[in-house]
Amino acid sequence: MHALSPPQRHAAWSLRIQEAEYSALLPTLARIPTALAYAVAHWRGRFNARFDRDWVSLALGHRHVADLSAAGYAEFLPPPLTAAAVVERFETASREEYESRLLERRGLGAFRVDAGAALSQLGARPLDRGLVLMTSHYETFILGIAALASRGERIHPMMSTISADPRLTQGVRNHFVAKYAGLERHLSGGRLANAENSMRQLYRVLRDREIVVVIADAPGTMDAGVPVPWFNAQRWMAQGALRLAQATGSAMAAFMCSHQSGICHDVKLSEVEPDVEGLRGLQAYSRLCAFMEQHIRGRPGLWRATHLKTSRPKEHANRAATAIGCG
Repeated sequence: MHALSPPQRHAAWSLRIQEAEYSALLPTLARIPTALAYAVAHWRGRFNARFDRDWVSLALGHRHVADLSAAGYAEFLPPPLTAAAVVERFETASREEYESRLLERRGLGAFRVDAGAALSQLGARPLDRGLVLMTSHYETFILGIAALASRGERIHPMMSTISADPRLTQGVRNHFVAKYAGLERHLSGGRLANAENSMRQLYRVLRDREIVVVIADAPGTMDAGVPVPWFNAQRWMAQGALRLAQATGSAMAAFMCSHQSGICHDVKLSEVEPDVEGLRGLQAYSRLCAFMEQHIRGRPGLWRATHLKTSRPKEHANRAATAIGCG
């Protein structure tokens, strides 16, 4: 059991350099040779791990992500592997930020994404209904979305309104604007939507037999969640994906995008769940969560939402310290 420590304030220098990181460093990395850029992103991730620097914790002003991540990993990893997984989590976050800017600047052609089998499965799904695709804050998931839309599938990802959060610096807000704009150009006519004011749009596109992507590893509560087995416990998960599918008669599936090396990634798609009504829906949701968990267990350090895991026990509500999310 990992004991949580009281969060410490970020040093003044750590807060000051954040604007330059997001306004200057990340755009510059997207313009230089990829081998050098990946090396810098890797170094930046290790540096951020050393000082517990994450845009979430910097926005809140205190260091808490590393400690919560360690607590989350400790629930399913032996102690010798926990510290290494935390460092890799920060390395992954840094690489994801670089790769999202590379996608925005150079497009999907800058990467080698193996999604052939997943695209074949997607093409063989029931075409008489919409499809809700679940994924998690695992790796650079937006590359997976772009790859799945690369053969003309119109995909509509549901994202949070992070770029409007006043606690973030202007550089961080601009980063998310650029990240989402880059993704939207790769959706074959699909549009990004948010849960706050775009639910009608999501219901409409699903009834038009199109695809909606939901980032489904956010915590739920007893009042607004789905109880499923998740990392050795029964926990409340966010219910948005299941609610959308049931309300529109859509099928469900899940995908995971995994980094292999350098610019190489691959995308795996679960079996499609065509019937998600009633109890069958809860069973299908559990299977899709198990699919995501299997991938996370295989490469735990690629999961950027580990710090949210400890806020998800069935008997507890969300922790205020993780209220911003992941992005």
